[in-house]
Amino acid sequence: MPDGQETISKTLVFFVNGKKIEDERIDPEWTLLFYLRKKLRLCGTKLGCGEGGCGACTVMVSRYSVRTGKLFHYSVNACLALVASMHGLAVTTVEGIGSTRTGLHAVQERIARAHGSQCGFCTPGMVMSMYTLLRNDPVPAMTQIDEYMTGNLCRCTGYRPIVDAFRSFTSDGRQAPPGCGRKDCCQLNGKTANGTLNGTDEVLPLYEESDISAALHDEADFKPYDPSQEIIFPPELKVCKEWQLQELEFSGPRVKFYRPLTLSRLLQLKSLHPEAKIIVGNTEVGVEVRFKHKLYPVLINPSQISQLTSVTISDSGLTLGASVTLSSLEDALKNQIKSQPEHRTRVFSALLEMLRWFAGKQIRNAAAIGGNIMTGSPISDLVPLLMSSGATLTLASLERGERQIPLDQNFFVGYRRNTALPDEILLNVHIPYTHKDEYILGYKQARRRDDDIAIVNAGIRVIFENGSNTVQRLDLAFGGMAPTTIMATTTMKSLVGMKWDDSLLETGSNLLLKDLDLHPSAPGGMVEYRRALTLSFFFKFYLSVRGRLSEKLLNGIQPLTEEEQRIIELHHDEMLESMQIFQKVPHGQSQLDPIGRPIVHVSALKQATGEAIYVDDIPYCESELYAAFVFSERAHAKIISVDESEAVKIDGVERFFCARDVPGDRNVIGSCLDEEVFVSEKVTCVGQPIGIVVAKDQATAQMAAKRVRVLYEDIKPIIVTTQDAKREKSFYGKYPLRQGEPESALRTSDHIIEGEMHVGGQEHFYLETNTCLVVPKVEDGEIEVFASSQYLTGLQTFIAKVLDIPLSRINCRVKRVGGGFGGKITRNINVALPLCVAASHMQRPVRVMLNRDEDMTTTGGRNPFLCNWKAGFSKDGLLSALEVEVYANGGHSRDYTRHVTRRLMLNFDNAYRCANISITGFVCKTNLPSNTAFRAFGAPQGILFMENIISTIASFLKVDPNFVRERNMYATGDKTLCSMTLELCTIRQCWNEVLEKGRYQARRIHVDKFNRTNRHKKRGLSAVPIKYGQGYEAHFHMKGGALVHVYTDGSVLISHGGVEIGQGLHTKMIQVASRVLRIPMEKIYIAETGVDKVPNTVATAASTATDLNGMAVKDACEKIMARLEPFMALNPKGSWEDWVKTADHERVSLSATGFYKAPDVSSFDIVKKEGRPYNYHVFGAAVSEVEIDCLTGNHSVLQTDIVMDIGETLNPAIDIGQIEGAFAQGLGYVTLEELCYSPEGVMLTRGPSTYKIPSFHDIPRKLNVSLLRGSANPRAVYSSKGIGEPPLLLAASVFYAIKDAISSARADAGLDGVFRLDSPATAERIRMACPDFITRKIKSPEPGSFKPWCLKM
Repeated sequence: MPDGQETISKTLVFFVNGKKIEDERIDPEWTLLFYLRKKLRLCGTKLGCGEGGCGACTVMVSRYSVRTGKLFHYSVNACLALVASMHGLAVTTVEGIGSTRTGLHAVQERIARAHGSQCGFCTPGMVMSMYTLLRNDPVPAMTQIDEYMTGNLCRCTGYRPIVDAFRSFTSDGRQAPPGCGRKDCCQLNGKTANGTLNGTDEVLPLYEESDISAALHDEADFKPYDPSQEIIFPPELKVCKEWQLQELEFSGPRVKFYRPLTLSRLLQLKSLHPEAKIIVGNTEVGVEVRFKHKLYPVLINPSQISQLTSVTISDSGLTLGASVTLSSLEDALKNQIKSQPEHRTRVFSALLEMLRWFAGKQIRNAAAIGGNIMTGSPISDLVPLLMSSGATLTLASLERGERQIPLDQNFFVGYRRNTALPDEILLNVHIPYTHKDEYILGYKQARRRDDDIAIVNAGIRVIFENGSNTVQRLDLAFGGMAPTTIMATTTMKSLVGMKWDDSLLETGSNLLLKDLDLHPSAPGGMVEYRRALTLSFFFKFYLSVRGRLSEKLLNGIQPLTEEEQRIIELHHDEMLESMQIFQKVPHGQSQLDPIGRPIVHVSALKQATGEAIYVDDIPYCESELYAAFVFSERAHAKIISVDESEAVKIDGVERFFCARDVPGDRNVIGSCLDEEVFVSEKVTCVGQPIGIVVAKDQATAQMAAKRVRVLYEDIKPIIVTTQDAKREKSFYGKYPLRQGEPESALRTSDHIIEGEMHVGGQEHFYLETNTCLVVPKVEDGEIEVFASSQYLTGLQTFIAKVLDIPLSRINCRVKRVGGGFGGKITRNINVALPLCVAASHMQRPVRVMLNRDEDMTTTGGRNPFLCNWKAGFSKDGLLSALEVEVYANGGHSRDYTRHVTRRLMLNFDNAYRCANISITGFVCKTNLPSNTAFRAFGAPQGILFMENIISTIASFLKVDPNFVRERNMYATGDKTLCSMTLELCTIRQCWNEVLEKGRYQARRIHVDKFNRTNRHKKRGLSAVPIKYGQGYEAHFHMKGGALVHVYTDGSVLISHGGVEIGQGLHTKMIQVASRVLRIPMEKIYIAETGVDKVPNTVATAASTATDLNGMAVKDACEKIMARLEPFMALNPKGSWEDWVKTADHERVSLSATGFYKAPDVSSFDIVKKEGRPYNYHVFGAAVSEVEIDCLTGNHSVLQTDIVMDIGETLNPAIDIGQIEGAFAQGLGYVTLEELCYSPEGVMLTRGPSTYKIPSFHDIPRKLNVSLLRGSANPRAVYSSKGIGEPPLLLAASVFYAIKDAISSARADAGLDGVFRLDSPATAERIRMACPDFITRKIKSPEPGSFKPWCLKM
């Protein structure tokens, strides 16, 4: 009998929110998230990505250490942590810390009341990350918040209000008073500026003190935080020590899980199961199982074995057990740095700096150093540093005992393969101390600075001969340059004996290029950039060491210049500063009237406590089934056969559905009837639904779906890019728009220039993936559909077509949607319809929630566009003519691309007059998932193109782009491209105000001065105005409906045609009703949106929902008030309840429908140029300043100032939240978010590990938003304007600030200021647009001479 076998437990015991859980039937494959949501029905913890990349699933785990008697709290990703690993631990979820019924925790209350929750899907994870920090430090510093929040993403808010909420807990970051802090701050009360910037004084005419406010919330109203009232750690876990001293063994249908207690037992298990995976946090294996569909039959968790969890200090260095987590590693390194001389801990400092950028806090709390090494990732952040430091590994096996080997170039023998034998485990890692003549640093470049995997990383160490600058040893280890981490051995050997001077730098750079050669088709792509990074890292290391040597040796080694010191500076984010300025409500406005006040989102408190219900949170129905899709795996192919025989043999599988089950035209769907519910004969992209498997549960359905065999016959060509489509003449249509006589105007222009620009696509990345629950009814073919949809009527219409039943028997409902951004208008229909087919056939409820990779692969996103343009202009920058061709990548079906292209064309002029324009739009048919609606719907691409033309003209004329902008800027009375006369045009007001508030001229001087004294760091500044046509181009969509019920107790129930997707629509509707009915908002409720209450609705999109539905709600409420007026007149001192009861007794209807159609709008004829496509225009302007690192391509947005004309705001908190959120999404669009496909049409960016949306540290360090004062809009409810989309366009200011910075770098290199920069301005594009002595060494391969690894959309 093995040691300890008598103590083996097969019962899981742990606590959740103080409640003891004992379970003898644990499947080792279950994650903690699965168990919380499906077994315990604690649905506040959300599934956002399934790979630990978004933080929506964050919970707190607490552990009592028997050895130390200490209690540890740490955040983890429940989507990766196995529930089997929770034995003897306490788990706290968002439900466990507070609720609206029992009282909110201070974290929950503050994030809600500071307006930090919009769609709310990410909010529970945010709350739990902050809660965990407070349990560890009740008064944290802002740097700790930065650390704890790096693993959490938000797609809605732009992060600023979340930071504001959490900074109220800190010791050093509590929000300063608005403005600069002076009592007479110009930004709040004066008429002139009172500050200076870099020695320049400016006069800034602004607002009167009484008119404006800068307080969206008051911290004085926050509930005090009392740490003494926190949940008590379960005492039973302290006294029942056997739970920590038990060996565990859990068996499931496919997997066995072991938790041994001793090293001997671990080695015995590994000997018995050499194929077993050793897991600590499951952060790598969990991803492989979920997304690579790997199956590991045996899992072993060594977290209780002292030899693997200990940290040992010796004379030679630090020895870390292989199961030491990265957070524990951080603590150990910090302790050593504090206690040891600086020269001994240089490697520890390098490792600590690298860990700052290693994943999120949740991953570092769970992942172990041993896993990071043994998984063999070629882009491991730690391995290059460990390798260059001379670290050694101790391996152990039952048969051969222990052996020590160096972690060097010989350890890895191939991609994710090493020299450890199958029965060996990694016991520990020894990191030696450094010496006085030894220097070591680590480098990493990623797509996003925080929580991102490396593109290239490096660990570089040099040892000098005693007291000299002669190289005794050099270690150069690089990740991302081969299938394994490699060492540049030739360079290392060749530089030994050389002096540390410029000749070594030159020689080393040339040798590195030979050592680290990459084939142009190398996996990962970005070959030239990656090669440049290796030299940039070497250059930075050379400077860093030269600086240290100059301080130490003082023998003629040249000290670093100020510019060189700036090159090697470590990045540290400044604390976020912000200001939000809006006009106060008029004097005399009733306190009961909420219009114009910063009211908290009506669901924010529920979202912060996890009580808010999303579609997948709906309790299971009796006999419910789960669906799993079988998606096409080829981009262009004929389907030869579909064989589901192996799938349906699996126990628990009920049936497979495909095109055979939807006959004839019923299978034809799509906005242009060019798609199918199930593909029948030919697939035209990867990710089309071929069929679905329905089974008893999710795991069974997904396992069965993988067993369905589809036989294909490939069809050529595969068209991926717009260039492919142009070559193959693959178009859906061609759309011309013409104004004036551009050809003759070009001939008479002073100057003519031409250009080309590509603007990439964008993934919606809503946190809640597409989700649907279909419930068939017993009678008459009725069906009820709960869908995360922005367009319930559209969904209802296609259900009726596919099932061949009347619309009246279909009820589509939704309470709220966890983000949409246009991606859930049409594409969610393709997810819901197969479920409707299955549910109708089976007469059983069917549910699905797409995995993140499935959602990204199948649903499409923002259209990539290619633009070719020719511009004519005068000597003083006046536009005279434009000839433009734009090519939209539509994907495999038409969807909305035609409308997106038309909107791009109609908004192409942005804020500028041009009498003579010809624009031709081409919609390209490609073999990609259909691109679709996305926030701002074509306008962002058009504005980026137009601003490219403006900035190119300015570069050609060698003038400030603002001169060209102002020379051509629209004014009231001008006619736009779509022949609309601009009414109440405030472009110039917004423009002038943002230039003044943003102190453009002073900052321009400062930026130019900075750039003159820096070669490898550059700053850029750009101001951009916007004009955005508001409304649907198709006039029949410009309508809204509402239904208002008043009950006899005075409470009010509202239904309207819009969907709450986080934009605060329901809040605004309640505000409108509150004003009309003259009752408090608390008396008014909105339950959900449903087609059974308000029929024939339009999509919640195009920033129209408040305009249309708000007027409909107003109409219905006014009808009710008209009915109540006689009773109010008879009893003027009565209460609302009195009047309602009296009216009811008099048999007066207290229910009313409301309807609204926007007046004077008509569909636009693009050829005749007739019609009014937009209801009105929204105007705004922004100034952004950036800093770039020309050696790596990194950028930081230092400051952005925004002024928006949104009419008279209904709710400044919600409107400013929409401005900041849209801007952040736009910032991601133009800098970080890059879609990559293989040449075969397979999406390569399918989750947060490969597709990067902005994180907390990507937003501007200073962000100031002002709502234009004194504006009005007679064409919308209470003079407001729709605001969800237009601010996204202002992110163009960041893109062109980056281009401005690059221009300075190019000027230093003697290059022309006119150059091409495509969007997004990724780190790769920024670096490669800044030519220098490094890039000149790298030769570009001839186009067409190789097959690229990926194509960037």
